[in-house]
Amino acid sequence: MAFMRRGLVVATASLVLVAACSSSKKTTTTPTTAGSPTTASAGASTTAAGGPTTTAGGGATGFPTAAPLPAVTGHTTTGVTATEIHVGAVLYKAFYADGVTGFEARIKKENDAGGVNGRKIVVDAALDDGQVSDQDITAVKTLVQQDNVFAVVPVFTAAFSGATYLNANKVPFFGWSVQPIWCNLNWGFGFWGNDCDPQSVPTTGDFPQSERLLFSDQTIAGKAIAIVAEDNDSARVQANSLNAIWTKDGAKVVDLDSTIPTPPAVVGDYTPFANKIMSSNAGQPPDLVTIVGSVSDTLLLYKKLVQLGFKGIVQDYDLYDPHFAATTKGLVTNVQVEPYEAASSVPAVQTMITDLKAFDPNISLGQAAAAGYWTADFFIQALKKVGPDLSREALYNAINGGFTYDYNGGGGQPVQWPLGHSRIQVGTGYVQANGTGFTVLVKPDHFDPFIANPVYKP
Repeated sequence: MAFMRRGLVVATASLVLVAACSSSKKTTTTPTTAGSPTTASAGASTTAAGGPTTTAGGGATGFPTAAPLPAVTGHTTTGVTATEIHVGAVLYKAFYADGVTGFEARIKKENDAGGVNGRKIVVDAALDDGQVSDQDITAVKTLVQQDNVFAVVPVFTAAFSGATYLNANKVPFFGWSVQPIWCNLNWGFGFWGNDCDPQSVPTTGDFPQSERLLFSDQTIAGKAIAIVAEDNDSARVQANSLNAIWTKDGAKVVDLDSTIPTPPAVVGDYTPFANKIMSSNAGQPPDLVTIVGSVSDTLLLYKKLVQLGFKGIVQDYDLYDPHFAATTKGLVTNVQVEPYEAASSVPAVQTMITDLKAFDPNISLGQAAAAGYWTADFFIQALKKVGPDLSREALYNAINGGFTYDYNGGGGQPVQWPLGHSRIQVGTGYVQANGTGFTVLVKPDHFDPFIANPVYKP
């Protein structure tokens, strides 16, 4: 769909599972094995299509094509000197601090090699927005109006209210797009594309075709699915989209609950949510539980389900991080770029790990660090395309005039621009916590097949 592109879809940190038997038998298997090999691929079609910037037809990947955007005029060099490019970050540090570290690791490597066209990238400030909308707008305006940065990068927050301000003021911003507010903001560049409201696209990726590989019988029909999400618009819309697609493919959604309080609100007891799940399938547990939530809510709800004896599949979008591997054994996380475990077969992933560890030997090799690293790499490649005559407008034109970012081979799938403004263009994969690390269940090296979007609202 969207990380499906769901991209961490997010609720707040917002982009799996294990084997389970048919719900008709009301039995499940333990969540420590999967029904598919660790390198399983779910086909080679495509994910979501459509959107205001697209045109009919498709490229080599099957994605719709997008015409280059008209060039903008001007030569704004705020934050640019003969030797430096000044940027500023905005993030929710409680969840995404490693994202800035990952960004700085890639930047240091480039700076040590002489910078981009002789200019070194300097991060002037990394402001914490507390994942609160008002604080986010204040942080963004501080970076632009007081720090006079060239671009706001990286961005790691699910309360990015400052996006529209940056777009209106023609300030480029780059980061991890996990909110529909990024959609069709032409000055915004998510490293995997921009998240959009699932209701806004006429076609979407049939993600259960990948997720079915995690069931022991690899089938969808009749499976009982529980979907729980946080109480915010982004998570609620995503949960409704998941519900519609699972149902379209023949599964039974037995619980659709979007009432978990969103951080920074604190849930005192997850027992009511877990008990509802445990009896949602005609008094029995479902085959699969999807959690659309923040790190904290996902972690604590999963632990409560395990405590209550849930033996089926639990899938999330946030907890691919070694900090959690020991305490979330069996939990499966959706990933949409090549995981660290692919280092032996994907040289760019090994290069990323080497660069991250060289910068900070203690860095946690989780999703945030990778998102920061790839955001920096994307930013660097775009700057290189511009050339030495750098301005905000030149950067805009270089990307929106037609640009493909390929993660140097480390992202699973390349991202095409300007299509990226209305489309997250990465594959669908799953990893499972095994107690000491993660096992790759499905590699994110494929796209899900297209289907008509059941929640599309023209």
